[in-house]
Amino acid sequence: MGGQGLKLLLDTHVFVWAVDRLDQVRLSDGAREAIEDRRNQTFVSAASAWEIATKHRLGRLPAGGRIVENWRDTLARLRALDLAVTSVHGLLAGGFPAGHGDPFDLMLAAQAIIEGARLVTTDRAMATFGADLLW
Repeated sequence: MGGQGLKLLLDTHVFVWAVDRLDQVRLSDGAREAIEDRRNQTFVSAASAWEIATKHRLGRLPAGGRIVENWRDTLARLRALDLAVTSVHGLLAGGFPAGHGDPFDLMLAAQAIIEGARLVTTDRAMATFGADLLW
């Protein structure tokens, strides 16, 4: 890797695990090391904010409330940056072939491809869209 680090985009579940000390054990060694490596630039998508808020509202992610309420501080603790969703991201995500029904995952794959980031995820299906995965 040299002096230049990687550009990382955290999948939503990876972000949730990374910010919760008890869930950090769910991260692979490679994912944890990449997130902690100060040479790397870590991003969290606005789509993940939407997904976390939605799942919390529906009662499927109780810990999501704390993340939503402290979004900026949570990103800062991880040294992560917000990644906005753009029309370019949306056009690519919307054009992916049918078969993967999660619009959040489609958006994250599109963002990783367009932004030249490695998508930190356990979901190997994301590679079918051409995203470069790290786990």
